[in-house]
Amino acid sequence: MELGNFPARIEGFACRQFFDAAIEWPVQYRGSSSGSPAIIFAMAYIRHLLGTDEKVLIQAKRHIFVLLGHFVKEFLVLAALIAGWIVIQRYTGPEFFWIKLAIAAIALLLVVSMLFDWLRWNNEAFYITNRRVIHTSGVLNKRVLDSSISKINDVITEQSFFGRIFNYGTIKILTATEEVINSVDKIANPLEFKKAMLGAKANLEPMIGATPPAPAPLTPTSSAQLLEELTRLKEKQLITEEEYNEKRKEILKRI
Repeated sequence: MELGNFPARIEGFACRQFFDAAIEWPVQYRGSSSGSPAIIFAMAYIRHLLGTDEKVLIQAKRHIFVLLGHFVKEFLVLAALIAGWIVIQRYTGPEFFWIKLAIAAIALLLVVSMLFDWLRWNNEAFYITNRRVIHTSGVLNKRVLDSSISKINDVITEQSFFGRIFNYGTIKILTATEEVINSVDKIANPLEFKKAMLGAKANLEPMIGATPPAPAPLTPTSSAQLLEELTRLKEKQLITEEEYNEKRKEILKRI
């Protein structure tokens, strides 16, 4: 097996995923900060979840404050560890080597934890399609939660004072029984997300309530052919007298 061009093949695969997803990305998000390579690669994953004629209308993430909330706590602990390491380094001797080593190991674990916090935040996204609301999360193991647009009865938006200033909030999706089927906490641009969700529901309702079109009337020629075929089936005893009469009436009604 030839491995010389393996990196090139991997690069070609990544480029295909990138451009395939970019083509499907809604026009209103191209060229904006939401259309970053990380988001477009996320679209390469979500497009495998979409059904026939299903399209992504809008994509949203949790607000950056969610990530910063994790970072602040870890950064404070990391700063305390660094300060302790500096004090031990300056005022103690070699007998404290193992303590300094333990501090360095804990600091490294905190840095790794911050990296995983960013990966979890970056890989969590919310999508509204013309059929459902999709919530994806997970770095290595993916979790997908679907909420059908047709089952949504109401959408509650909650924003605090700072949420209105920094444009984040909580969205609760309710069914006809007032049951919360999905709650999205600290989502960015909550009003735009809610507007897109209700718009998708409004566009879907006429399709659900539409009555199927009536069958086209038969021409005399086609109805005669059907009657002849029906008679042959009866003569060959492939259908009963009752079935013959029922089908004959249906054909005559459509003339």
